[in-house]
Amino acid sequence: MSGVDDEASQAVPKPAPAAAPAPPDPVEVAQRNARFAKVAGPGQLHAAVLALLLTPGRAREMSVWRDECRHTVGAKELRNELMKVEWPERMPWLEWFIARVALGPLDKRQQLLRAVRRLIAADGRTLAIDRLRWLAIRHALGDVRALARPAAAEVELEGLATGTALQIGRFGAFLSRIVPAPEIDLDVVSGAATSGERWWREVMQPWPDAGATRDMPDANALVSALHDVQALPWMMRPVLVRRWVDAAVALSPAAQLAAPAAEALRIAARLLDSPLPPAVASCFVEVEAA
Repeated sequence: MSGVDDEASQAVPKPAPAAAPAPPDPVEVAQRNARFAKVAGPGQLHAAVLALLLTPGRAREMSVWRDECRHTVGAKELRNELMKVEWPERMPWLEWFIARVALGPLDKRQQLLRAVRRLIAADGRTLAIDRLRWLAIRHALGDVRALARPAAAEVELEGLATGTALQIGRFGAFLSRIVPAPEIDLDVVSGAATSGERWWREVMQPWPDAGATRDMPDANALVSALHDVQALPWMMRPVLVRRWVDAAVALSPAAQLAAPAAEALRIAARLLDSPLPPAVASCFVEVEAA
């Protein structure tokens, strides 16, 4: 017994749990936000948007950023500071900077769009969230705007034409690769219904006879589907967005949206010029820069 006792006494103690990170200093955050709010020149706005799209560890993306911003004074310092921004603030700040670019000349907007395409394609693969961000930036810069149909108070989602329901299904099929959780190859190979598939079936329940499938749309089909969904009467678009969000929340652990789903649904709401449902809005820290 003494041998066992000796071994026990010599056992390596378990390390103490890591301390939670200290909350950000409100004064430092306010000062940082004030610095970001002063970013106004075309070159710095260009650098800021691309910096917020960078994926840590992807060298080819960083090479594109360096090439795009090589003539911008202070770009590296701005990039380093923006890459420290926590996820809940990244999308609001991205929207902030893009909105400023949208106020500028057409050539600067087009230049940014070309740069974003270079960046997201830098490593030879474009994820679904990358394509969605691209659509959001193009929309925010005013590159394409759908013409909404007149509002029809008597028409509900269930009463939409089959063609429109099919387009909702196509855009939803794309979203389902991210919502309620990013889909990976292992999910598909296993043969079991993924959470994305379950989400898509739920949101498509109003149109059981539309003949929609969850096939991933190609780039042209995705843009066409989005254009038709954007053309829904303005009162119906928030109803559709809430349906997407409610189904995602129901399928999320502890009814809490994961970061990729929250971002995708935020972008979807922006694309449809729809208010953010509370379950999405609560995931983000909005910009309060002076």
